[in-house]
Amino acid sequence: MFLFFLSPLNSETTIIEREEDEKRVLENHAFEKLRFGLANHIHYYKVKKTKNTVVEQRSGRKRLYDHNLILRSMFRNRILHKYYGSIGRIMMGASFIDFGSAILYEEGAVTVRDLYEDEFLRKYISNIVATDINDPEYDHTRYIEIHMAEREPFPFSFNEIPYRLDDPEYIRILTRIYAPNPFTPIIFRSTNSGPDLFYTVEEMKEHFRSILDANPHRSILYFFNRYIFFRTPCESKFQLIGTIDERIGVNHSFSAWRYIDWNKRELSEALVPQFRYIRVAEERLESQADRFDGYFRAKKCEIEARMSYYGHKFSKIISK
Repeated sequence: MFLFFLSPLNSETTIIEREEDEKRVLENHAFEKLRFGLANHIHYYKVKKTKNTVVEQRSGRKRLYDHNLILRSMFRNRILHKYYGSIGRIMMGASFIDFGSAILYEEGAVTVRDLYEDEFLRKYISNIVATDINDPEYDHTRYIEIHMAEREPFPFSFNEIPYRLDDPEYIRILTRIYAPNPFTPIIFRSTNSGPDLFYTVEEMKEHFRSILDANPHRSILYFFNRYIFFRTPCESKFQLIGTIDERIGVNHSFSAWRYIDWNKRELSEALVPQFRYIRVAEERLESQADRFDGYFRAKKCEIEARMSYYGHKFSKIISK
């Protein structure tokens, strides 16, 4: 009798729609964890002084500014899903929740500030939320306590999160705080933080399952490491719709983002589209029939999500 070990890398697709996409993401995650997310790496960044502060140097102004460029194009209806049309229309009024925001680095949560200070994006994003953990292992890594005691309040929302974001009920509560309407879309981000660097492959998969389970009636956009995921309530798994330029935002060897002329950078430099799902085009130049089809499908999905939500609530009332 032979016993085989089933690696998380070889298991059945559970979080991403296409098997080859899930395998690619899991293999990259295992590689990133090995290079940058082991215990000795975490300890190194906790004891390394950066500008007179002991922090994990995972941030920097404009480091993730490709996300700003992508979101601007999305809300200008230039990133079009092949089935649903404009993703920006679907994500209108979303809440943005950033996991692991480096709240003590420089002026604090600098990549979240880049979003908050983007006047164009603030017209389309209803809430911007920074988060961080409170590490009791060392006095100088009690990030939340230090921020509350020594720093000015953030101009945007702020919340403490646990080490492991793998409980659907916790994520459900967190999203309801900042998006009380159960149909409000959510944009999550984990880039150079806990889930995308420090979790094991199985912990990362559990995190994704929890995100999906906690938000069955919402559309979700998730910037995770170099990847961009999208899911409407009509799908049970994420679609990998593109990647960001990995030489910039997720470069752990060189501060490449500091040398970019962000006033001249184009969307084509920031985004590598997954053409099986999206195309980059001016929606206004699309045929009226194509625009109508996408709009109708998106609305149909929204209506189905509402019917599912209220039908579930009604059945719970009847069962009582």
